[in-house]
Amino acid sequence: MNFIFSLTLGIGFLYFVFKDVDISSYSLRINELSYYWIIFAILISVLEFVVRAYRWNLLLEFKHRDLSTYKTTLGLTISYLSAIILPRINDLVRCYILSKTDNVKFSISIGSVVTERIVDLISLLVLALILLLVEFDRFYNYLMIEVVGNAEVNTILFYLFILFSVGGLLYFIIKFFKNSNLFENINEKISEFKSGFFSIFTLKKKLEFFLSTIMLWLIYFVVGYLLFFSVDETSFLGFSAALSILVAGAIGTIVPVNAGIGSYHLFVASILIYYGIEYEDGLFFATVVHASHVVVILFFGIISLILLYFDVYRKKKK
Repeated sequence: MNFIFSLTLGIGFLYFVFKDVDISSYSLRINELSYYWIIFAILISVLEFVVRAYRWNLLLEFKHRDLSTYKTTLGLTISYLSAIILPRINDLVRCYILSKTDNVKFSISIGSVVTERIVDLISLLVLALILLLVEFDRFYNYLMIEVVGNAEVNTILFYLFILFSVGGLLYFIIKFFKNSNLFENINEKISEFKSGFFSIFTLKKKLEFFLSTIMLWLIYFVVGYLLFFSVDETSFLGFSAALSILVAGAIGTIVPVNAGIGSYHLFVASILIYYGIEYEDGLFFATVVHASHVVVILFFGIISLILLYFDVYRKKKK
């Protein structure tokens, strides 16, 4: 049901976004791209996996001091690969992998992931506030026209998202406890979850955690800015526009569709209008950014699967 709902929503977004666009022109525009900038941006984006894995290790350090950033990076990259097929499953996948490779209790790692997501949400809100201060007029127009102007559609999507989230949570709870005695295990699981959730307050390396969070968002920002130069129509845009697409793109990926397909394109293309970029040109740029991100996940996700397989195989032989 999760897959069908996400796929249907994604197809709906794609139709809405591309219905008035001449897709055939994309084949010609692809040849005009500056691939040096795309490759440069892709190489930098790979650092995101390592930094995020390192930050996650910091949250788990109170229970597991011997976690390898290398192995956590493999699990994280594989989880991103799984999210292309099924949205929002990536956090469960990486916790499951870590439970098998390093015996990290699933409930503890899930608690740390929730903490991580809260930190990311706070970071996004801070960036949105900075954007409002820097580009108040443009962002205000965007909210009024694209969000408030489509209040009915957004209300429907909001309730669908709530329904999907509650249904997914109930499904997870049933699957998690179906082979165990709920009343004997629930207190232990809640305790483990809380220890992971509040791990940020027991961090010994708070500065490293803070700096790695800044580094994560800086990587996203730099990658978006560099990709401006890969498309002629966006090559003149500056740092404020890069901040705008960072915030808009992050909001677009919250929508529960496979890899943010459609929703990411809509948010990024819409906000670029206020920087003098035609909707179709903004949509092409959003497609380039999104496609490069998917290529990175597919390539390094498959490599990570292979490396993890051989690592597990070597352990079994020993």
